[in-house]
Amino acid sequence: EQQRAEASEQQTQPTTLDEYIAACHSLVFSSFTIELNPKLTSKGPITNPRNKWCPTNLRPWPDFLQQQRITFGTLYDTFPTDSRVFENRSFLAGLGNRISKRKIADEKTLEYFLQNSVEDPVKSIVDQLKEVEEVGSAFDLGNGIVFENHPHAISDMAEEVVDRDTPSTSPSTPDHRLDLNQLRPDQICIYRSDNAGSTRRTMIYISEYKPPHKLTAPHLRLGLRPMNIYKDVVNRKTIPTSVDPDARFQYHAERLTAAAITQTYHYMIEGGLEYGLLTTGEAIVFLKVDWRKPETLLYHLAEPDSEVSAHPNHFHLCTAVGQYLAFSLMALGPPGERRLRGQDERRQATEELKTWMEDFETTLRSIPEDERRAPKSSPGYQPETYEGVDRSPYLLRGKRRRRVGDEP
Repeated sequence: EQQRAEASEQQTQPTTLDEYIAACHSLVFSSFTIELNPKLTSKGPITNPRNKWCPTNLRPWPDFLQQQRITFGTLYDTFPTDSRVFENRSFLAGLGNRISKRKIADEKTLEYFLQNSVEDPVKSIVDQLKEVEEVGSAFDLGNGIVFENHPHAISDMAEEVVDRDTPSTSPSTPDHRLDLNQLRPDQICIYRSDNAGSTRRTMIYISEYKPPHKLTAPHLRLGLRPMNIYKDVVNRKTIPTSVDPDARFQYHAERLTAAAITQTYHYMIEGGLEYGLLTTGEAIVFLKVDWRKPETLLYHLAEPDSEVSAHPNHFHLCTAVGQYLAFSLMALGPPGERRLRGQDERRQATEELKTWMEDFETTLRSIPEDERRAPKSSPGYQPETYEGVDRSPYLLRGKRRRRVGDEP
């Protein structure tokens, strides 16, 4: 009887930060299922291929995992980790059950899945973090963060929050460029709300969705590599034939991946943003532009499910919620740090950039159906787990995790 009461209490009592992140993964995110019946998956709208700003160099983000560890370490140093303030397991189990009934077949079902399993949990975690003064002195939380699908031009949104010496106009760009009147439905802007009572807010990063049947995990594993996009993809001289299926798939993977991340990069440059991400639900590509070298795009590929299995002792930071949370805190930065790049800096950056007339959907449709899956011999089947890498939060020397009641 007592055991049953304890089990019931465990299901209905509020959770701690670690318990919440773990439950979001096991009860909600793990219900992710891709629709494999091609008759039920979306083709997606063809947009007119227009010129987009294209990164010259694609490079791995070398210290991403270390930054992630430091960010979580700072969080654990400042937030009382035994504080029970998050949703209970019973609620999350019901949510996971509802989500599992909708397979990922298009942008809309992917948006529904990510909103419920990742974005809402991250937002509610930040809502609790902002109540703790010590966390607010480490991260510029303001009044929390908002994930929003916004219909305005991204350059207009940047203008809302960056003081200008000149009249508020979007960056001057070549006539043949993309008219940014509208964000597409597969794009989400993440804002930091300014303090309570203020309507001002600042965009901290952009997120793009691509359904996992269009941009597969093998595409991303093979397509993300150090390269000069213009030389190796846009102006590639030789195209492998179907005689060599591995090389042919590698070629398609590079084109699809480059088309997808160029789209995200384009909006990062237009919005003066340092951070962005592209996600298929199954995999996340975290992106960074160093504005001292804006022609280089840094990437890190995360595969939460595989990483959680490979790091059982420190899996919290490997989950989708854990990685989005760390990324959001990295993008927020410490109080007082400058976030958005001004109009002059954006214009200066675009003077050095080339454009690429490429559209992800057009690229995808140019690939024959029977060449969209990796051949059995392809190395793209191996998930990226970072197995030999320490994924534990980097706690500052001599400190321990905050507990409820600890004096800051």
